[in-house]
Amino acid sequence: MEGYPEQRRRPLPVRRNFVFRDPPFLKADKSALRDAYLARRLDAIDAIIAGPDGIPGLGRLATKDGPAFAVTHLPLADWTLTLEREKELAARHAAARAAPEEAAFALAFADEKAAALFREGAERIFGRFDEVVSDLRISPALHWVPGRGEGNDFATFDHARALIHAGALAAKGLDGKDVKVVVIDQGLAADRLLDPSRFAGGWSKPGGPLPGTATGTNTHGTMIARTIQALAPQALIFDCPLIPSRILGNLPAFLSDAFGAITSISRDIRILGKHDPRFDGRWVLVNAWSIYDARGETVPGEYSRNPYHWVACAIDAAAPHAAIVFAAGNCGEFGPDTRCAPRLIGPGRSILGANSLDSVLTVGAVRADGIWAGYSSQGPGQFAQYHGHPQRKPDLAAPSHFRTPEAPYPRATGSSAASAVAAGVVAALRTRWHDSVVPSDALFGHLRKTARQMDGSAGWNLRTGHGVIDCAATIAGLP
Repeated sequence: MEGYPEQRRRPLPVRRNFVFRDPPFLKADKSALRDAYLARRLDAIDAIIAGPDGIPGLGRLATKDGPAFAVTHLPLADWTLTLEREKELAARHAAARAAPEEAAFALAFADEKAAALFREGAERIFGRFDEVVSDLRISPALHWVPGRGEGNDFATFDHARALIHAGALAAKGLDGKDVKVVVIDQGLAADRLLDPSRFAGGWSKPGGPLPGTATGTNTHGTMIARTIQALAPQALIFDCPLIPSRILGNLPAFLSDAFGAITSISRDIRILGKHDPRFDGRWVLVNAWSIYDARGETVPGEYSRNPYHWVACAIDAAAPHAAIVFAAGNCGEFGPDTRCAPRLIGPGRSILGANSLDSVLTVGAVRADGIWAGYSSQGPGQFAQYHGHPQRKPDLAAPSHFRTPEAPYPRATGSSAASAVAAGVVAALRTRWHDSVVPSDALFGHLRKTARQMDGSAGWNLRTGHGVIDCAATIAGLP
């Protein structure tokens, strides 16, 4: 299937994602539902759901305005990997991908009545499913505070490098060789990278852009990739265009998209590692996205404060295979992004969901002179009830608000730029310290331990975490 029909994007207001573990229909020798799922034929799946062997009541809820529901996408079946200049490996990878054992359906409903009707009948058609939660919209973590950081207040990237003592990376030959970095964002322009030859492919979904093909004003992902390359120039760059850009009609992305992308990336990098030692370990995943408004949650906190949400579980499952970096978000109390819901602004309320997981490195933003950026989301994290004490998120901070290296893109801002700096540092460190020697949790621990607070204080605080990254101190402390 080349892409999903545009009518799949009609604005049905209630969205849910259903995850089915080991569903019987995938094992059936002859199953119209299995065939439609594997072929990603959403119209056929809709017809089965509304048909006599499905949930006929849903079909009867249709009005003159259209059906009461639509399967919008299939998160665990959508994402496919493209490898640049690696045709033989790509063929082996495709052959090695096993038949799916899990299925996920993202659906949109006209109202809560239709959603409830589907939930009541879904097990009979598909099998048992995980606890159902809302499918919230996600957005890139780029931000701009008018009147702050404009004009001469912007530092250069050299200032940003100096703040984190990045010169120590090059001095030790830590250039990202053999490291693979996946930019999970809006897509990037491969031909605008600092070194386009380091572009290696990526993941895409039906109807979305191919990896490396971002154009026009879609510069966010490219900014992240270029920042990483400036610190780890030999790293291979992979693209995962998770969030559609405005040039694609500003179509939203949802948590189900992130769930499918992270799950697919985790599976694929393990397969690649088994077939080619170059792809075994040394993976970094950078996520400069977050949710800004949790009012779509059916139950308050079902994603934003739940470490067992299916997106959180997918990220935790990927963490042993890759170092995962997240932007803290841009809902700090002094200059929050205009998209931030009022109750998600400020201390203890603004680092949400996956961005708050222990298995990821959560990065807040400071200016290149070390001053905290007032829009950067503040800790503690959301999972204190599972710790018995306040969760120390963000982990650390990195510079933002600087002019980008060799820019066609004039500036890097927001906690997204800070997460790109941190991901570049992690990629550079992985040049020498493989996952098998220093696992990601240990590497993150070294980064926290050696970070420094710019005001001279000690310990963690809710703005900059354990402090600003210090490359030289981290290198000195690693085995």
